[in-house]
Amino acid sequence: MVQPSFSHPTKREDAGPSTSPTAALDAFLDNQHQSYYEELYKSEAVCLCILRSLPPVCRHIILHILWSHQPIRTVDVKLFLQMDLKTPLPELDEVVRPALNRKILHPMIHKKAKMQWPMNDTFKRGLRNALTGLGTSNSFGVPFERDTEEGIPTQEELVAYGEDTFEGILKYMVSSGLEIGFPVARPQEEVLQLLHASGLMTDPSDPTGQNPNINRLTITSKGFQFLLEDRQTQLWEILMYYLSAKEANSERSAVVLSMFFSLGCMQLGQDYSASASFPHAQAALNDLAQYGFIYRSSEDTDQFFPTHLATALCSGDATVTKSQDADEKRFLILETNYKIYAYTSNELEIAILNLFVDIRIRYPNLVVGKLDRKNVKAAMEKGISAHQIISYLSSHAHPQMYNSPPPLLHPTIVDQLHLWDRERNRLKAEDTVMFEFFSKELFDDTEAEARANAALQHSIPSQKLLFIEPHTKAAITEFVKERQARLRSGI
Repeated sequence: MVQPSFSHPTKREDAGPSTSPTAALDAFLDNQHQSYYEELYKSEAVCLCILRSLPPVCRHIILHILWSHQPIRTVDVKLFLQMDLKTPLPELDEVVRPALNRKILHPMIHKKAKMQWPMNDTFKRGLRNALTGLGTSNSFGVPFERDTEEGIPTQEELVAYGEDTFEGILKYMVSSGLEIGFPVARPQEEVLQLLHASGLMTDPSDPTGQNPNINRLTITSKGFQFLLEDRQTQLWEILMYYLSAKEANSERSAVVLSMFFSLGCMQLGQDYSASASFPHAQAALNDLAQYGFIYRSSEDTDQFFPTHLATALCSGDATVTKSQDADEKRFLILETNYKIYAYTSNELEIAILNLFVDIRIRYPNLVVGKLDRKNVKAAMEKGISAHQIISYLSSHAHPQMYNSPPPLLHPTIVDQLHLWDRERNRLKAEDTVMFEFFSKELFDDTEAEARANAALQHSIPSQKLLFIEPHTKAAITEFVKERQARLRSGI
């Protein structure tokens, strides 16, 4: 059996806000019940990956008592963490909250005059097997028995394949938002359906979203925000969208999620047997090839190679995800005259810039353009907000821009982007009911009544016109009739 790596995920230091790359996974797991975790923890790979995802304190506590047959006593945790023995129990509960949320520890109980947390037996057994290599679930993958070394892709080729396949999907999303697109391969139909179902792309001619034409999909505001995320976050979001689609079809998502964790524990460059590694998730494994997570020489072969996109899911190894290089992300210089200099040859980044920048000159590794009202407004009409553009410009700012006094982006440019964004929000369409009056007295009385009942939207006294909330039409009409009758009778 291929032995996994037990190293802790490498931490990245990005310029942007600190957001967990596994936020989508965490949100999904937070909504699962105990029975779901019991099925997950039958896989040793899942137990190892969940352990890696915990904060260091929780991880050390679990490893410290893993080989004990007794529950975790609160007094032992206090001593282990060198805490005051009088520390309140609720405060201690918060220390192990991540382990409680993942159902690794059961809620605190009182037993034999001591407070303690029982440990999940399924998780304990799975993690022990993962650390000792005694597991029988083949969750770390079963190597493929090949007869020849010919045609075996190198690690560099697997990285290139995974990157090109996934970036091809992102380029297609960007191209859909351009008036004049650029040549890009069209993803398979299943991928487009997932992009639509997840809200990353939409069919403008189908406002209900019930009968989309996948040939007319365009990027949404949510899709643009997706492009701004780092690669690790993008991968987990796509996988969680895929998992949600499986659940919507009443399929067993725990089996598929276990496969994701297993792929995250595999080794780049090693080939595995699909039938032996994932006997109950063959269809899902085939689907992952469409996103670049695995490589197969042909659809009917049992041999597959996980790419760097898959092997980095749980290890967090940024060295094999080249798009996460901090220097490559910081390539933009924005001047106060709205000119932009982008020191990059990355087609995807240039395509994203093309959404809201008027690109005027392009050299082999330099693009020169300008932020102008026409291009920015066109991007905003597609749902891209000023905040998202500002976020993109800030997170991709060249190190040279940090040498200038703060703020990073000149306030004039930031304010202008917000003003352009507000231009399309100056008019707001609302349903209304209009009342026209011939009597000034009746107009004044009705206006006062509508205002008193928070039903008035707008009034034009010179023309004796009132505009009221539609749901109050019956009540206002009744008031007008009664007031008219009184005025006619002279009351």
